[in-house]
Amino acid sequence: MALRRLLPLALAGAALLTAGCAGRAVDSSSADLNGGKTLFAKNCGGCHTLADAATAGTVGPNLDDAFRAARSEAGGNFDESTVFDVTLDQMRLAAPPMPRFDTGPQALSDEELRNVAAYVASVAGLPPQSSPGNAAGTGSTPGTTTAP
Repeated sequence: MALRRLLPLALAGAALLTAGCAGRAVDSSSADLNGGKTLFAKNCGGCHTLADAATAGTVGPNLDDAFRAARSEAGGNFDESTVFDVTLDQMRLAAPPMPRFDTGPQALSDEELRNVAAYVASVAGLPPQSSPGNAAGTGSTPGTTTAP
């Protein structure tokens, strides 16, 4: 009996979640990955580890570890667009100790936030030879990223 009462609530929650996710209008296709990498190193690298950016922060999560797990089958098979959305949302809805990027001296424009999120999504949790601008055999040096 209790299950029958909870079913409509569960269905309503699923419908709201689906409707909210389907309406995302943010796109990373025009992002400046090199600019995002520079901004990441300057604004995020002191707290977060990301191999491609050569950062080794220890305050926030290691983004390679976090997104490697999230990109795995057991972690949900996150694709690049999902990593982009998660990263962008985390920057927009930051909780301490992560700084807010919409105010103060560390404020970033919406375009800059998209650039950082797109850069992180393009490299976090991926083997170095799979990251954009750093594919095996291209002659690129580790730690560099080029726009597609």
